[in-house]
Amino acid sequence: MQIRQIKVAHFRGIESLDWKPGSSFCCLIGPGDSGKSTVLDAVEAALSSRWFAFTEPDFLACDTTRPIVIEATVGGLSKALKSDERLGLYVRGWTSAGELRDEPEDDDEPVLTVRLTVDASMEPVWELICDRVDDPRTLSNRDRALFGLVRLAGEDARHLAWGQGSVLSRLTGDTHEASARLAQAYKAARENAKLDEIESLANAAEKAEGFAKGLGAYVEGSYEPGLELGRSGLSSGSIALHDDGVPLRLAGLGTRRLATLAIQKSAISEGAIVLVDEIEHGLEPHRIIGAIAQLKADQEASVAAGRPVGQVLMTTHSDVAIGETGPERLRVVQMTRPGRQAAVLAPTAPDSIRALMRFAPRALFARRILVTEGNTEIGLLLGIREHWPSRHAGKPIEQLGVAIADGNGAQAPAMALSLHELGYQTAIFRDSDTSLSPAEQASLAAAGIQVFEYGGELNTEQSIFSAASDELVQELLNFAREERGNDAIDNNIDTKIPDLTLAVIRETFSSWELFSELDGSQLREAIADVAVRRKWFKDQRIGRGLAPMVWRIAEANPGSSLAMALHQAEAWLYA
Repeated sequence: MQIRQIKVAHFRGIESLDWKPGSSFCCLIGPGDSGKSTVLDAVEAALSSRWFAFTEPDFLACDTTRPIVIEATVGGLSKALKSDERLGLYVRGWTSAGELRDEPEDDDEPVLTVRLTVDASMEPVWELICDRVDDPRTLSNRDRALFGLVRLAGEDARHLAWGQGSVLSRLTGDTHEASARLAQAYKAARENAKLDEIESLANAAEKAEGFAKGLGAYVEGSYEPGLELGRSGLSSGSIALHDDGVPLRLAGLGTRRLATLAIQKSAISEGAIVLVDEIEHGLEPHRIIGAIAQLKADQEASVAAGRPVGQVLMTTHSDVAIGETGPERLRVVQMTRPGRQAAVLAPTAPDSIRALMRFAPRALFARRILVTEGNTEIGLLLGIREHWPSRHAGKPIEQLGVAIADGNGAQAPAMALSLHELGYQTAIFRDSDTSLSPAEQASLAAAGIQVFEYGGELNTEQSIFSAASDELVQELLNFAREERGNDAIDNNIDTKIPDLTLAVIRETFSSWELFSELDGSQLREAIADVAVRRKWFKDQRIGRGLAPMVWRIAEANPGSSLAMALHQAEAWLYA
């Protein structure tokens, strides 16, 4: 099963949402309070087989006069769902263009639409709707279970025991033998229960272990059924998975979550709709990568084998998670205020976003992004931003939901435009040695994206050296020597300025003019030119180390092109 469209009205913090996922795997990101988890909650409320208890806070602004309405249109239907004996009379058509129609045509995908309505009575009503049928059909929890939805959020260990309705019970089948053995175990307790001798329980535990390992859960020994004492009475719910004799519910949070998700997912043969809220919760980076890679691999294997693929909808605040997900599966949730209109946007130019996800994925969690042209510029700004909080009531830009990102050179304009289309406020910081094309200038202007640059066809190195005093030029040279080596820097300069000897070059910069035909500004230009060609500062770490000197240069020369470009960027970042 896969969700083709989800519509939400007056639910939690969402006034309205109309989203067509368009993918079997979607990773939802966005700033805080943008509605990511609410989207998953809405899907779960509409399609989960369990009963939901609604209260006033579930209504937008606690206004119960306007009912909650959630409509989920589901494709990839199982045979059971499409049969006339079940829900087939309510099948609608989903076109290749992503449109819904009540009278399906031959080339349409069969879909079903579930509508959940909650009014002031707080009584939820689940119905199957289709305009060609006069009366909607009320759906029971058993009907909704056919949609194969799995939700992982927080610490839900229900499925790590053989309780009523747990997935382990479904994997096991008949538990009559287990119940009979439990009556004896009440007196004999754990050591005499011998639950591992019950073939159905042992087989289910073995399957669960395999599923859990597949998603990266740590297994100390092996999974086996065990008796948990200390509960009120004994029932099938007293039998729980144990790992090397220890109840699995006592394992680490990450392992419990992965095991629970794996066991739930495995029990659905027709392609589960898997909802995962904050996949990184309780997991180390390598297990985040492993879990996402396995979920993707499972879908690819299903495609290759011709099996139902299902769908994964997950949220994250982890740059590791979105890096593993990839731009094609990325979806950005944006919320307009004060109207609370939610939208879920997909990248229209994934290649531009791919570059950002490679170099600075955490920027995607910001509200505003300053895209820089290259390594020197991003390193420089990341260092200079440390000088700004004292000028803005002690606030770093990160507290304002702002990020500085590497634009990967010439890709910066395309990246800024792609981010703008995803709802981010963006601007560009670049040097001026190469001009933007007329098409790029027009596109950026149409999108309202500001460009901060030095002007006068200056690159960053020229802007820095041209504005620096003799003393600060000397500091810049000393810094370059520390990073690149004395001989390398001195020989670079000797080649560029042949009328200076190495002995003079190793003296203070203020004395160079006495031995050269070049004046001070020409000497600065020559140093800047060789710094660019030899890539003295083309490194984020080196650029960041350069920042304190550059900030002093800008402060000492506020009318310079360097200072003006930096102050414009600062004003935008703190706007």
